[in-house]
Amino acid sequence: MVLIDSVSRYVEGVLNKESKEEESFSNDNLLEYPQYTRPEEFHGVKVPEVLISRTS
Repeated sequence: MVLIDSVSRYVEGVLNKESKEEESFSNDNLLEYPQYTRPEEFHGVKVPEVLISRTS
């Protein structure tokens, strides 16, 4: 599915202009909205701080 998605983006008409502009990584390689890893601890192992921080 990833391969099909990746290749089909090169076919004219598959994506419209608005979709390309609103893509997650089209704006300074940032995510669309804050995404954090939860829970902060899983099976006694803490998630690295960089994955739970609210700043980039």
